[in-house]
Amino acid sequence: MSALTKIVKLTLKNPRLAANKAKITFRNSVTAKKDYRREDGWAHPPGTISIKLTNACNLRCKMCGQPREGNPEGHAKWAPIEFFHEKVTVEKYKQVIDEIKGWRPNLYLWGGEPFMYKEILELVSYAKKQKLTVQINTNGLYLKKMAKDIVDSGLDDLIISIDGPQEVHDEVRGLAGTFKLVEKGIQAIHEEKKKKGVKSPIIRVRGTISPYNFEYIYSLVEISKRLGADSLNFNWTWFTTKQTGQAHQNLMKRLFDIDAVSWLPYETDVILDPEKRKKFEGIKQELIKFEKNGSDIPITMSPYIKPEQVDTYYENITETFGSDTCYSVWVKSYILPNGDVTPCPDFPDYICGNINEESFMDIWNGERYRRWRLELKKRKLFPICYRCCDLFLSNVKFM
Repeated sequence: MSALTKIVKLTLKNPRLAANKAKITFRNSVTAKKDYRREDGWAHPPGTISIKLTNACNLRCKMCGQPREGNPEGHAKWAPIEFFHEKVTVEKYKQVIDEIKGWRPNLYLWGGEPFMYKEILELVSYAKKQKLTVQINTNGLYLKKMAKDIVDSGLDDLIISIDGPQEVHDEVRGLAGTFKLVEKGIQAIHEEKKKKGVKSPIIRVRGTISPYNFEYIYSLVEISKRLGADSLNFNWTWFTTKQTGQAHQNLMKRLFDIDAVSWLPYETDVILDPEKRKKFEGIKQELIKFEKNGSDIPITMSPYIKPEQVDTYYENITETFGSDTCYSVWVKSYILPNGDVTPCPDFPDYICGNINEESFMDIWNGERYRRWRLELKKRKLFPICYRCCDLFLSNVKFM
């Protein structure tokens, strides 16, 4: 089946979501570049607003660089206990939706584990009433318990993280039995959709390519088909090197007088670790399988890395495979669990404002956001940008 046919089939399952995605693609590839050329750092309203609902999570995934409860102070993934209890009220989020609904951006909800934010489906239902499209990215452990309410909410897109076969997934997630729970949760969603005669939410499996599942990623094709997923997409793990991280930290101190240390948990040893280095050949073989893939499920990879480029991806961090300019901060924005608004989600050292104190649009084109855009524009990229998934917004391939 051709990639175009797969895209058409997926589009028909949720035309409104597909239309909004097309609008976002146009925004990313056309109007963002017009905004980029402006000399004042101003930007049109974002096509996507990403809300990190909570820092709390019920898993300890090996490849994740976010802080986790229980780590000792001084650990790269340590944070004070208050960090995991930060929360914006659902009423405040509704106010933001009322402010932004006129241009109907896509709402992307994540965490931590977003379903640990108890009012998540109240928020989804409200956003849907305002005609927004809504996505949730989850580890899937709450799906069985909340299946009926999820389908009733009108959610458009349910993105579920899976790392490979059961034993691989459970090992990466740090908890035995997680694969089975996810499997039962997806089945419960299917059953509720069938009862109500609806096609939403679309179920999307997301595989994060990391040293922990290098040799198993192609197995997700059959797993996704067996689970009845509507599509499968792959992202590569975010990472940086010590040299690059320190260069970024020094630059942020000089430009903005901030201590940008959020890169520390993302420093990887994959280049130096001989055992992990051996797995490069394994992932090359997996990527070759994708090139020969004849499955009828839509599969995307971002960034698209060819088998012969794997070594370069990990060994030459400054190689960005044609994505040498970041437009993300002109088209997307991120709200953190305490209400802070940042242009960079997993490296949130620079804060542009807080929705508890200012309106979202005052922040979006406020002095601090515009200054960030202009400083980034001068350099095309900051050092921390080289392996950020937002850099590769347009480097997506359907397979």
